[in-house]
Amino acid sequence: MIMKQSKLNPEDLQWIKDHPKEFTQELIKTSELVKNFSHLLEPYREKGQREEYSKQFKELLKIEREKHGRTNH
Repeated sequence: MIMKQSKLNPEDLQWIKDHPKEFTQELIKTSELVKNFSHLLEPYREKGQREEYSKQFKELLKIEREKHGRTNH
């Protein structure tokens, strides 16, 4: 099995190890926000447009966080 290199830096990984409950809560909250716009990303996913998918994902997540009073990234 080949492991992909993590995009997280060592400090982020250490924070996750030190704060697993907070990390899990943030992951759940983000997943709930993504449910609000995932249907808008489906055409990009189906066509394999990774760059556009990623760009739209980031923008839509930012909008959802702002709607719900959350500004962390």
